[in-house]
Amino acid sequence: MKIRLLCFFTFIIAAGNFVKAQTLFTYGTHAVSKKEFLDAYNKNPDTTANKEQSLKDYLDLYVNFRLKLQAAYDEKANTNADLISEADNFKGQLAENYINQQADITKLLHEAFVRSQKDIQLQQVFVKFQGNDSVQAYAAIQKAYNDLKAGKSFNEVATAYSTDSSVKAVQGNVGYITVFTLPYNLETFIYNIKPGNYSGIYKSNVGYHIFKNVSERPALGRRRIEQLLFSLYPGYTNEQEDFIKHTADSVYGLLQKGTPFEPLYSVYGHTSYDQGPNVMEIKVGDYDADFEEPVFNLKNADDFTKPFKTNYGYNIVKLNQILPVPANENDINYIAWLQTQIQNDGRLDAAKNVLVESWLPKTGFKEMPYKHSDLWIYTDSTLQNSAKLPVNYKGFTSETILFQFTKEKFSVKNWISYLNNNGVAINPNIKINYEKLMHDYIRTSCGAYYRKHIEEFDTAAPEQLKEFNDANMLFYVMDKHVWSKASDDSTGLKKYYTQHAAEYQWKQSVTALVISAQDKKTADSIALKIKNNPQDWRNIVAVYNAVYADSNRYEIDQLPVHQQVRAEKDYQTTSEVNEAGDSYTFVHVLQIYNQPQQKSFEEAKGIVINEYQQQLEKDWLNVLKKQYPVKVNAAVLNTLLNK
Repeated sequence: MKIRLLCFFTFIIAAGNFVKAQTLFTYGTHAVSKKEFLDAYNKNPDTTANKEQSLKDYLDLYVNFRLKLQAAYDEKANTNADLISEADNFKGQLAENYINQQADITKLLHEAFVRSQKDIQLQQVFVKFQGNDSVQAYAAIQKAYNDLKAGKSFNEVATAYSTDSSVKAVQGNVGYITVFTLPYNLETFIYNIKPGNYSGIYKSNVGYHIFKNVSERPALGRRRIEQLLFSLYPGYTNEQEDFIKHTADSVYGLLQKGTPFEPLYSVYGHTSYDQGPNVMEIKVGDYDADFEEPVFNLKNADDFTKPFKTNYGYNIVKLNQILPVPANENDINYIAWLQTQIQNDGRLDAAKNVLVESWLPKTGFKEMPYKHSDLWIYTDSTLQNSAKLPVNYKGFTSETILFQFTKEKFSVKNWISYLNNNGVAINPNIKINYEKLMHDYIRTSCGAYYRKHIEEFDTAAPEQLKEFNDANMLFYVMDKHVWSKASDDSTGLKKYYTQHAAEYQWKQSVTALVISAQDKKTADSIALKIKNNPQDWRNIVAVYNAVYADSNRYEIDQLPVHQQVRAEKDYQTTSEVNEAGDSYTFVHVLQIYNQPQQKSFEEAKGIVINEYQQQLEKDWLNVLKKQYPVKVNAAVLNTLLNK
């Protein structure tokens, strides 16, 4: 017995020593294990350095990180309202990303990519509902369908049976459509029609349709355009319209002679803010054929149309950029565009809504037993703010629980609030469908609960949330003790500058103009004008839209271009494109300084702030190390270094 007890206590002591031996370092009363350190290191290991040196360097960084993070907790940064709000926002993003995966956004992306490869010329027979009665409309569309099956031409049937005058006038011709042109359900329906065939009867919110896939073509893609619009308003006389047409023709004549678009924007510019002033992006099916056809017939950037008339007036459109549909599904920019469209057009939401049914059991959903008809009476009374019913009606009060999830309960009060927030009100002419509203409320609540508690359903979420919160708190405490402190301490900054003034010297430098434009043609045009008259650069640049211009002093190797810049007055680089391909930059040298010079405090301020921050951080860490003495377990460290 004694031997067994001795063995038992020996095991306990050995196990305790093993656990202790796995502590890599302590700071104050806090301990960090070898595993915890390695988990952090292996997330982003330095593969460029010697492994032993890399671990030692990272250990220094990690010790400093834990000291700063502990300071943040001790200063109760985790209770800061802004940080809590940011953490909630991040949690919401995590939830949406996880739900997107469940909704199989990858499948939706692939489907959208495949559909985007072609445009479909569409034709329809359209019979509108007559008020709330769809029986008569259905009888008409059925006759139209029977005529098609009997061999009558689609043109003939569309003209004979369509009840919308605009559809009838064009024999049902819709024009070309592509992915995202139509609602998702209708898009899916149409993309399943083979070329030359017509569909079965389709019921929409406004009537019955029969669609025909007239033909298909390779997708034309998107266009970025600039537009001048000479507006026509209802009630204009023939003389007024002639004047507008004459104005458009006159402007077109100026453009043909080389007048740039830019000066005309202030008078005739048509602005779309998605791509910036005067630039908008369109795809097939966004506009009527009378606008779309001349625009998509433009072949080269900077080509522009003759004035053409639409319902809104006379238009002159310049082609800014052709955005073709890539044949390769690995095109990152195009897939990102597709994902944005998917998130905006409702198809992803529809896929997410299907998921809610599977979430109900996972969230611990339970509906309390109650008589629905009694709740609807209580609800009616409450919405009417009536005093006819007692506060307690057949067991219902505002606090009565209707349903619950694992960690949250929903009462009658919550139900009434949901109805009020969704604009549900008593109307003697309309019967409220409370059963459907309750069905929607439960599923809306389930979705909100699932997102709120995403860390219970996504196994990766807890660690991601911890990393985000730690990083956020580190930023908060660094800003408090280092970054903002350095920027706000003008006396300390000037003192630091004075103490290190000899280090702040101008090397060979120039005063230079840095000009950036959205396209090469604009950049080259500005460059030529500045080359001829550099002192008038402000007036030259002012004529153009979306152009960045700055005059400053730079050290010769710090200019924001890749080209070698010569220290030579009026030397000018050629315009070069940035990595994103959406901006062109050139540099024009105005003045040169070949001899070293002392930088003033203002000229050196950016560097001074950076170096003063480093000094403040060093001083702060020394304070933290006294507050939380650091002790590294050499034996455990050696097991890391010897691997």
